[in-house]
Amino acid sequence: MRSTRLAIALTAATLAFAAAPAGVQDRRAGGPSRQRPPQGFACVPDDLTAYTGVVVRYQRERARTTLRIRTDWETTEDVTVTHTGAVDAAAFFRYAGRPFVAKDWERIEKSTGVLRPSTRATAWVCKDGKILVDWGVPKEG
Repeated sequence: MRSTRLAIALTAATLAFAAAPAGVQDRRAGGPSRQRPPQGFACVPDDLTAYTGVVVRYQRERARTTLRIRTDWETTEDVTVTHTGAVDAAAFFRYAGRPFVAKDWERIEKSTGVLRPSTRATAWVCKDGKILVDWGVPKEG
């Protein structure tokens, strides 16, 4: 009987997580939160890492954008988004889960190449080298 209840609880938790919209944090299962990758970012879940926190260093160049994120888990992570040959670097970014548009640069930068203080982001990093940065993510909690 106990194992049946456990199986039902695990099934319910799995279904609740699967039903959550992309990019949200799921606390319904009662354990630590787990972020879901943005819709359209294809990566095997076991090959995916997300770094969420305040961007403490930012450098945007023609061929790459480099970030240092002080994560909400008190680690510091360096991420380099390579956009060599891309017509528009915005294709590698989102803002609050939606596609990044030209107007979003003003939301994250106080002037070209200078990030606004305390700007938050999640860097989605796939083992195969794909990276997507979602800007403007709220502080969990």
